[in-house]
Amino acid sequence: MPAWSVDSWVTLASVLLQTLVLFVLATFVFDSIHYTLHACLKSRRAWLRRLARPHLAHHVFFDRRLRYHDQAIAANLRHHVIPEFLTQMSVCSLAFFIMDPRAVGLVMAGFTMLFIGVLFLRGKDLYHLPSDRVSVARGTLLVTPPYHALHHVYPDSYLGSYTTLFDRLMGTACQIRGRRVALTGASGSFGSAMKELLEGAGAIVLPLKFGVDFTYDDYSPADGSLARADILVLAHGAKGAHAMEANCHSFLALIDRFKEHTRRRQVPAEVWAVGSEIECHPAFGIDDLRSYARSKRAYARAATRLLQDRVVLYRHIVPSAFRSVMGPGLMSGRTAARIAFWMIRRGFRYVPVTYTGIALVNYVPFALRGLILDVASLRHRESVPAAPTSG
Repeated sequence: MPAWSVDSWVTLASVLLQTLVLFVLATFVFDSIHYTLHACLKSRRAWLRRLARPHLAHHVFFDRRLRYHDQAIAANLRHHVIPEFLTQMSVCSLAFFIMDPRAVGLVMAGFTMLFIGVLFLRGKDLYHLPSDRVSVARGTLLVTPPYHALHHVYPDSYLGSYTTLFDRLMGTACQIRGRRVALTGASGSFGSAMKELLEGAGAIVLPLKFGVDFTYDDYSPADGSLARADILVLAHGAKGAHAMEANCHSFLALIDRFKEHTRRRQVPAEVWAVGSEIECHPAFGIDDLRSYARSKRAYARAATRLLQDRVVLYRHIVPSAFRSVMGPGLMSGRTAARIAFWMIRRGFRYVPVTYTGIALVNYVPFALRGLILDVASLRHRESVPAAPTSG
């Protein structure tokens, strides 16, 4: 068999690249229509609500409790599955004018096979499986079944069909409205701004005040708010003698209690915790910074494991220094909170709020450490012999 020429490899690469681009474009167009339909359902204009109302069949068929309603199978296929397929085919047909026909044919064939599969399953496909407990939807470029399940629980968010591109661009990759948020540090520079942003987006904020709702010796007064919350935001901190208790031990204690209260919920709760760029830069011989650095690094080592947690979805916020009672900075706590909030709404789980670039560099050791710990934990579980059973 003759060897492929350079031109052959270039042609193959071009076809594959065009295939990928067209797949993303076709799904993005449908996701945009999907978003528009949900927006129309809330319109003040009756004709727009009527126009979008057929899409409700999809959410009747597979409801917010992630249960099927078989009487809506036909309506779901007619008003959701078939229009999605026709949208994809329409975009692909237009692409014949500007793309390699082989790339267009590949994408059309792929969409057709997926469509036939969904019809055969009557809409009960991999992305629509009843569940008493949704797995943690870890952020990826592709939509996973847990990610799409969140759309049925929160219909105004998580709108991507096959890729998360639309949600990341539009800020619909994290549900805020209607969720209850337990927030520490609500009187601080960052925390007060985050509280305002959350409430402005429709969240119900439950402030946790140090000395009232928790102390370093007793976290039980916070249990009521933790049991009610969907999201725990940890924005408190300190320098000096109590740095380790404030920046590490209290974070871990509150997270552990929050996990215990929420582990049986159908939808995983979320934890957002404020770290620092000092996780990976020196203290420059400053005494206050030494203890602060030790505490933040100790928490960061524990936080890496939380990225792989199976109970809560964890987000790690790493800001550059900002102005607060703890010290000076080149940006305000409000600016840091706004940037963090913008990124979280777009699905970021590692949130670098940086003007130095250090937080970007920090991501590599942070993520790798978590991955190594997760692999080590998996190997340990596999090496532990199963308990003997009686019989």
